[in-house]
Order: sequence, then structure tokens, then C-alpha cells
Amino acid sequence: MTECNRATTELQEEMQNRLSVNPDACLCIGNFGFIELEDTWGDEATIINTARISTTNQRLGSAADFTDRDRRLLYQLLRDQHGTPFETIYFRYRFIAPIFVLRQWVKHRISSWNEFSMRYRKPISAAYIPDLEARTVDGFAVLDEEAMAEYSRLMGNLFFWYEEQYTKACHRIEDARSHGVLPPKEGGRDPYRGRARELLRNALPVAAYSDVYWTVNFRSLMNFFNLRRKKDAQYEIRQYADAAYLLFSRRLPLLASVMEEVLAEKRNSENLPHP
Repeated sequence: MTECNRATTELQEEMQNRLSVNPDACLCIGNFGFIELEDTWGDEATIINTARISTTNQRLGSAADFTDRDRRLLYQLLRDQHGTPFETIYFRYRFIAPIFVLRQWVKHRISSWNEFSMRYRKPISAAYIPDLEARTVDGFAVLDEEAMAEYSRLMGNLFFWYEEQYTKACHRIEDARSHGVLPPKEGGRDPYRGRARELLRNALPVAAYSDVYWTVNFRSLMNFFNLRRKKDAQYEIRQYADAAYLLFSRRLPLLASVMEEVLAEKRNSENLPHP
């Protein structure tokens, strides 16, 4: 791989810092991937309180106040698909993942995305490198070590080409300015360098990493877990979904337990023979 650019070095430092200050909410994935559950709004008590708004003014303070009756209600609401109470709690994740994983992830549209933009900054100069497990199917490695060495060289060459061409473009722009061909740079974004970044990013692979903030309510998050943690989900997005689930379950263990119970019952019912 090519030498890391400044954006990538800064990101590496930030990941290490987050792992240090928030270790229970962060996980590393693959050779450069990362995910953190940065914040949550609401909890299991929020769900119960919103569901009971028409029946009582009594409010639970937190999941620590739950009785068996409250847990049964939480289970019944989720089992019977009373969806809106589960839309009242939110989760904000930050994850660093290959672009091809993002293309699958963004299909879960009932959520909010803010993604790192290569229009304004140079790319993260790191690409996803499949490990042995990622390239093995039923004990057979579909790509051997020689292929992986060529893969890694190709990724590195693409990032090197980007840096080389961007440096040349910047020198050309500044030379034109010095000769009066282009106007002097004013404050804010340089449109000439910006256009160079926009064009050069077209050559980068979908294995390149990107950086995303993802804000999602629990109803949508449950659907993401249900679909992307299945055995037939693509290996890479399943890694991220499993990591997101682990962080979620650490934060709200009661809700995670109830969700698993409901999803297990659903899977069992789907596998039952039809009469």
C-alpha cells in the first residue's frame, strides 16, 4: 500500500483516541475498518412510556425500574409489530468502511447519513484487504496469496497515482496564478483544486474506505440487524452489522434480549412446514 496521506494519518490517530476514551463502544474491523456507537437517545423505558401514553400518566424512569409486566409489554409490542414506540429511541454510529459496503448499507433508507466527501478532502489512502476468512468458501480460498499480493499492489498504485496527479494539478494551478492566467485564490474552497479532487476520485476503487455518521431509530436498526446479520448476507457487511449489534447490546441489553427473542420466534415460524 502507498504511504498514508494526512487525512488518513489523522483518522488513524482519531480511531486510536476513541478506542482509548470509549473502549466499550468501539470496535476495529478488518485492516482499517472501525465502528463506534457514539450516542443514544432514549431507552427501553422510553418505548414503554410512549406506548402507554393513552392509558396512564405513570412513567418509568429507566430500564432499572422494569417489572416483569413491563418486560412482557415490551416483548408483546415488538412481537405484534407496534412500530411507532420503537421509533422514539435513536442511535448515532460512526463507521469507517469500504465503499462497496456503504452501497449495501445505504439501502436502509429510513435513517440519516453524513459521509466523508472527497470533493472537499483527499481520500482516505487505505483500501480493504480481504483476510483469509473473507476469501474462503467452504474451506477453499477463492483468491490465493499471489492474487492478494497483486491486489494489494494495485490498490497502492491507485492511491499513489491519485497523490501524484493531484500534486501536479496543484502545481499547474499555482503556476497559472503566478502568471496571471488564473485569478488569485480568495477565501474559502479553491474551485480549481476542488474540481481536480472531483475528477481524480473517479479512479479510486470501491475497496477504498469512507467515513460515515449514521443516525437511526430502533425500528430501522432492528431491520438492519435482521437482514445484514443473516448467514447469507455478504461477509463484509455482516462483520459491521455484528459489530453494530454488539455495541447496541452493551448499551441496551434488555431491548437486545427481547429483540433476539422476537426474531428467533419469527425465524422458527418461517421454517415451519405449511399445513
